[in-house]
Amino acid sequence: MHPFSILALAIFVAGYITARWDLVTRLYDLAIFAWDHGVVARTAKGFAILSLFFFLFIIPVERLASRETQLHPRSGSAGISAREQLRRRGSF
Repeated sequence: MHPFSILALAIFVAGYITARWDLVTRLYDLAIFAWDHGVVARTAKGFAILSLFFFLFIIPVERLASRETQLHPRSGSAGISAREQLRRRGSF
């Protein structure tokens, strides 16, 4: 390789490593900041509340709807298709 291209490659690698190290240290600082200000605890509480809401309200409604659709199924043959309705009205 040409000496200039080796130097350019070395500068690129050094800059890349420096940028990655800066990102890692910022992420570490952000994690410490979040822990100190209770973000982790509030996130866990929020997750617990949303999970409780899901288990108390959403799942029973889904079970009820499932049971009702099994008790009162809609049969596709009982109704008239939209095309047939238009044909009978003379609009099609």
